[in-house]
Amino acid sequence: MSTSHAVATPSQPGDRPRVVILGGGSGGLELAAQLGGRGDLEIVLVDREPTHLWKPRLHEFAAGTISSSLAELSFYLLASLRSFRFEQGSVTGLDLAARRVRLDAIRDRDGRVVAPPREIAYDWCVVALGGVVPDAGTPGVAEHAIRLDTKDDADRFRARFAAAMIAARETRRPAEVVIVGSGATGTELAAHLRRSERAFFDGGENGRQPRLLGITLLEGAPEIMPGVDADLRAKLLERLAALEIDTITSVEVSQVAPGEVSDARGKSWPADLVVWAAGLVGAPSLADLGLGTDEKGRIPVDTTLRSQADERVFVFGDAASLKAPGSERPLPPTAQAASQQASYLAETLPIVAKGDPVEPFRYDDKGRIVSLAAAGTVGRIGFGGHDDLLIHGQFATAAYHALQRQHQWRVLGLLRGSVAIAADMISPAKGPALKLHGG
Repeated sequence: MSTSHAVATPSQPGDRPRVVILGGGSGGLELAAQLGGRGDLEIVLVDREPTHLWKPRLHEFAAGTISSSLAELSFYLLASLRSFRFEQGSVTGLDLAARRVRLDAIRDRDGRVVAPPREIAYDWCVVALGGVVPDAGTPGVAEHAIRLDTKDDADRFRARFAAAMIAARETRRPAEVVIVGSGATGTELAAHLRRSERAFFDGGENGRQPRLLGITLLEGAPEIMPGVDADLRAKLLERLAALEIDTITSVEVSQVAPGEVSDARGKSWPADLVVWAAGLVGAPSLADLGLGTDEKGRIPVDTTLRSQADERVFVFGDAASLKAPGSERPLPPTAQAASQQASYLAETLPIVAKGDPVEPFRYDDKGRIVSLAAAGTVGRIGFGGHDDLLIHGQFATAAYHALQRQHQWRVLGLLRGSVAIAADMISPAKGPALKLHGG
């Protein structure tokens, strides 16, 4: 039995209050970076991985349209640059009474323990452990489909995709990819795969080359991209059709088997590769924190993002279940919401630490932007009312780029972020073929 070692003791009178942030995703890292430069708080960021990878870009790595080496950032380096402390490890639970975070032992690839379990004391804890794609109990998903939750998932898909495309080129039989779920991940991945197909064409052939790849998007709802307005959906469908991506709605997938996907009506689709991108629930580790979870596995919070179970714990992003005033449904788990919540907590946690009241969080829906390579860019921006504007072309492309630039500036700071942006612009892998924000 391993012995747990404390790596930090509770703050004493006169010490800076310690804020421990669990999860270094887009929101968690933005929060740590914004709070790290303050002199009145000690900031500790915890993540099981040594590097940060912006999850909304996982589909790009999976499709091979960008190298992860261009986008991964070392938590250790960022901690030094942004004045917070980083602790690598998997969260196994919280001791709410003693105010301690429990971390599992770190093991090498052979399963040997190389660092013992640890505990980190906190004055305030922020949970940003994110979400995962559920299999909904559908037979065959775990065995025969890939869910893009981690970089390892993206790497595994990319290797299988490359092999399938090489086989398609040699046999002249198109590889078939079926993507279940037409939300952000599914739609983005579909467009990136079409772009990646070009890398496998025979350079010696002239003119239009025969397709090496068939792409099918299956959606359980009556329309693709549930939640978007009709005008944006129509534009999106038009551009998906231009990319020769089949979209089929009202499909209740009943089974994923080797070589095919079947629905409850007995229809099936051939599939060399299956990506399961249907929905998002809270990470399984959230259930071990003792804070309670809703039907989606997320932790209920009040309007200041404070856990309803413990006033010393805040939760945000995909891990949180927050219902806006007058709404029966929680806010959608999007990068847009997580970033706004990170900025809110960066402003309010120092106030909370002093014992003063804070204003509630208010979500401002900035809209959605979709860029589909040669098929064009469309989006809707505005303030959630009738003045929303449907945009396309260069203006939409510029608006899309601005969203990712904001993340880089928040994480790296204005100067270093600007340098990183300049490097992106001259990179051979610059500019994703498709990106969807807010959905």
